[in-house]
Amino acid sequence: MELEKNKKTRKLLRALLSLEDRVVGKPFPGMKRVRQISSYHCGPAVIVELLSFLGKSVSQIAVVRSIKAKDKIKRLGLNIHDLAKATASVGKKEVVFWRKRQSTINDLSNIVNKYHYPVAVEWQGVFYEDEDEDSGHYAVITKVDKKSNYLRICDSYADFAGVDRRFRIKVFEKRWWDVNKINGKNIVDKKMMFVVTTKGETWPRKLGMVKI
Repeated sequence: MELEKNKKTRKLLRALLSLEDRVVGKPFPGMKRVRQISSYHCGPAVIVELLSFLGKSVSQIAVVRSIKAKDKIKRLGLNIHDLAKATASVGKKEVVFWRKRQSTINDLSNIVNKYHYPVAVEWQGVFYEDEDEDSGHYAVITKVDKKSNYLRICDSYADFAGVDRRFRIKVFEKRWWDVNKINGKNIVDKKMMFVVTTKGETWPRKLGMVKI
């Protein structure tokens, strides 16, 4: 992450990670990496990515239109329930949206390494020069290496899209939370994760995940 903090060496780190993907293999190569179409479309971008892993092609615009959230996304962004509703719509009810609060790194590791699914998280994104008062962000975890103490994050934010970022696990854990305004109240989501599976998959229940 030190290389990434410095704007001058950020491109070097990106090139090194890209080289690693070519040599070792990109995590979840069947999952499309997309660039979000605006600063507030991270949620729709993540849904596009998760559905692409299942072989389904949708657009960020279609995700937003499916729940008539064109205005809301600009004001408040989309919360987990919005994303679940949109997923059911654009997925034509052929997929299932699972989520879990108070998740653990072990949960993420099991999903990625045991069940071989990418898993999305709600966290405080790292934007450096573009930081503002609201760092709430959605992204997809594609690799968890507990032995080496790092993970890879597919981040659709314009500056980082295309090559999965690398963070130390402890750095990510400190930022694994967000606040959403729902019905006028601020709701804190701590260690929220979610996956999209095909119908019939039951392994998320073993991790304490629930359908929404």
